[in-house]
Amino acid sequence: MQRIGITAAIMLTAGALASAQGTNSSSEGRTAEQVYRNITALQGTPAGELNQSMHLMKGALGLDCSYCHIEGQWDRDDMAPKQVARAMILMMKDINDRQFGGRQVVTCYTCHNGRPIPASMPEFPVFEPSRAAAPALPTVDQILTRYVEALGGERAIRQVTSRVVTGTQYIPTGPGGTVPTPAVMERSQKAPNLTLTTYRTATFAISQGFDGTRAWSRNQAGRVADLVNLDTERARRAADFYEPLNLKQQYVQMTVDGVVTVNNRDTYLVTGVPPNDRPEQLYFDTRTGLLTRKVTVLPTPVGDSPFQMDFDDYRDAGNGVKVPFLIHMHPSNPRTELAPNTTLRVSKVEENLSIEDSTFAKPDAQ
Repeated sequence: MQRIGITAAIMLTAGALASAQGTNSSSEGRTAEQVYRNITALQGTPAGELNQSMHLMKGALGLDCSYCHIEGQWDRDDMAPKQVARAMILMMKDINDRQFGGRQVVTCYTCHNGRPIPASMPEFPVFEPSRAAAPALPTVDQILTRYVEALGGERAIRQVTSRVVTGTQYIPTGPGGTVPTPAVMERSQKAPNLTLTTYRTATFAISQGFDGTRAWSRNQAGRVADLVNLDTERARRAADFYEPLNLKQQYVQMTVDGVVTVNNRDTYLVTGVPPNDRPEQLYFDTRTGLLTRKVTVLPTPVGDSPFQMDFDDYRDAGNGVKVPFLIHMHPSNPRTELAPNTTLRVSKVEENLSIEDSTFAKPDAQ
């Protein structure tokens, strides 16, 4: 997730919204059956992964939760499709264990592709694969160097030491994050790695920060909590104010994997593997050199749950450094259902303001 300013903290924002829906360190180290009732096929699943597993299955089959569950009585076994789903989960796990050494290769989406009943034959039209010669690709270093230059160059980037971004966005609320609520966002950032993001709606506010060591969140009830380990490490990387300059150091491996069309533009696909985390996909515009898209995933027992960010409308924020003024997120954050999307629309960017370090400290609970 390389980005200067606005995009440097977008994963922190996603974590703040996820935390507002109850994702924090309170269930760290506990299994699903220790937190929820009547867990059978997914016993041993980390409790923090269960809800996202449900969201992923819902999206993979194109169904509503009520297909398998009774609303508000999720543990009951009255619905026959729930028993089928359990059998399918066990079948999927068995295939992955026997055929792929336990790696999560086969998922619900492998067969269902958004349909309740998997297709059993090809659908027309059947397209011939492209036989065009593969284009010559630049190296990772060449792509990253051009990215820094496209943003304004290293010298201009380092001359900015703080940034305050204001914008508007519909944030995900309600069950699964399916209720969009209008909010005003304010994000403060300070070099080298301090970040605070606050969303204010008509009735509540949520916030999240990184104080240089810890990633924390405060939900709409005023409850303050540390983030789970995975989100904390991602927030740590995102909080790097000079991430575009340090991007290569964030990954143990980076490869250029081809040219991919993103929003009608050709991009170079770069895959980066962070330490102890899933690979991330970065798409750089072949013409401008700017970052166009980033895709990350959350691991769950039924497959990886994707989160996609598209960056658009790059502008000079006033000190020679370009930032995206539009950030489209699909879904609304990494821990919601897959259907709701949202767009952050930046209205103002202020740079090199004086911001006290105490601004980013973990607050006391209200």
